Amino acid sequence: MPAVFGDGSRAERDLLIPADGVNSSVRPQFLPAVQPRYAGYVGWRGVIEESDLTAAEHALLYGRMCFCLPEGELVLSLGMPGRAADTRPGRRRYYWIWFRPAGLTTDLPALCTDASGRCYGTSIPPGMVRAEVLRELRDIASATLAPPIAAIIARTPQPFPHGIFDLASPRLVFGRVVLLGDAAFVARPHVGAGITKAALDAQALADALAETGDVGAALARYERERHDFGAALVGWSRHLGAYLEAQMKPREQSHGAELERRPEIVLAEYGAAGKPV
Repeated sequence: MPAVFGDGSRAERDLLIPADGVNSSVRPQFLPAVQPRYAGYVGWRGVIEESDLTAAEHALLYGRMCFCLPEGELVLSLGMPGRAADTRPGRRRYYWIWFRPAGLTTDLPALCTDASGRCYGTSIPPGMVRAEVLRELRDIASATLAPPIAAIIARTPQPFPHGIFDLASPRLVFGRVVLLGDAAFVARPHVGAGITKAALDAQALADALAETGDVGAALARYERERHDFGAALVGWSRHLGAYLEAQMKPREQSHGAELERRPEIVLAEYGAAGKPV
């Protein structure tokens, strides 16, 4: 049976490999009940140039993974390459992500609506966030975060929010259709493995096809290996986000451990060294 594309064209090949992301148009045809699951919070992201850090901020923060843990929230920040993957000192960037609880049908649409009234869904392009939303974010940062991080957020030109979702497919192979990347599994960004996992999926599929003469056997191997990995990754990302997710639930519906996670536990689970200050 040929694959039919949006423009009406058709193609018939040995395999159809949908790698079309969390909102895949192919996955629902085989797994209609598997839908992205909202985690109950958003991630605000922002980047500034390394050269825009003050000398004191650079000495304190750059080269380290830094955390702020206001009640019910989490901020993570670290250095990253600059434009065109430039890693030369002075040409790099400094990145932060701030996880904040947000209702799916109330807070999230409001955050993702621009000044003209257009709602972009569960995220919004940088530069389109309303000025009053950014002012409120920066005011909250000043009141609740460590001063160096709050100062960096205040100078970030175009921070933007997006809803945090995850997804886990019970199967990856349907005859000659093979789910790959975010079309198959989406882990929350706490594990930092979105691009990496998709690349590993692609490599595992290529290896299985190259090393196994039988296509059916190769696909079975791919599904066995990548399903277990993807499920474990999503499970761990849910664990790391359980504290944040719990903030949107009534206390009687939340586990006490989720509401009372200590900073040293959070740091250890993220693989951070050192002690909270």
